[in-house]
Amino acid sequence: MARKDKRIQKIHNTPRDVRFADLRQLLLDAGFGERQPKGGSSHVIFYHSDLDQIVVLTRERNALPEYQVKEALKALTMLGGEQ
Repeated sequence: MARKDKRIQKIHNTPRDVRFADLRQLLLDAGFGERQPKGGSSHVIFYHSDLDQIVVLTRERNALPEYQVKEALKALTMLGGEQ
């Protein structure tokens, strides 16, 4: 099993214990762009040209909120990134 597949499987199994850096790397590997709003926000916005939705993650947390992880996995699934 490839490293990417192992990472996705781990995130599916434990969505409450996902670090920002791990999920960020998955999104970037899937072709997402990233930007951080001006004004010192701790949120990072990920976007993809093939999707109508964005993914918002909180940068300054030990573990991401579960709903953010699930939204990111949903976006990856819509792209076909979970093959």
